[in-house]
Amino acid sequence: MKLQTTLKKYTMVIALVLVFILFSILTQGRLLKAQNMSNLLLQNSYVLVLACGMLLCILTGGNVDLSVGSTVCLVGALCAQLLDKTSVPAIPTILICLAVGALIGVWQGFWIGYVHIPPFICTLSGMFLFRGIGRVILSSKTVPVKNQSFLNIFASYIQVPGLDDKIKWSAFIVGVVVAAGLLISFFLGRASKA
Repeated sequence: MKLQTTLKKYTMVIALVLVFILFSILTQGRLLKAQNMSNLLLQNSYVLVLACGMLLCILTGGNVDLSVGSTVCLVGALCAQLLDKTSVPAIPTILICLAVGALIGVWQGFWIGYVHIPPFICTLSGMFLFRGIGRVILSSKTVPVKNQSFLNIFASYIQVPGLDDKIKWSAFIVGVVVAAGLLISFFLGRASKA
């Protein structure tokens, strides 16, 4: 049984490596260039945040939140409209949208935790409700974000003055810290199993 579990883990890793090799060959090596990896991380960072939140839902109660995507739609629609139609600066807009997302989480948590509506039903209804509100806010149209300070925050690299003047050391330091954290957690996990 233990051998099967280990074999499954390594099979997934081998499959992932083979997919990377295949796409590296098909793109003549462009897939693994630093700029492409950076673009992939920047463009999909919200998916990582959502995945971490979903993991907490699954680990703490075995539940899945079906309304996550619709919540992102609603908060994104609100953000786009605030930036496009009002004179609210970028930072307050971001804080307002984070507060709306938190309120949605509290709302869903209230119905699940205190009224005891099954999470599947509550989040399914939330999915339809938030998607509908998002469509109403956007009038079913795409709204381009033109606010330059907002774009500077989300479409550029974080620069640490004095550290990133010539070479971008902060990205390297973050990478080393993340790699060290992963190695430490791996070895601590192995030590606790032994």
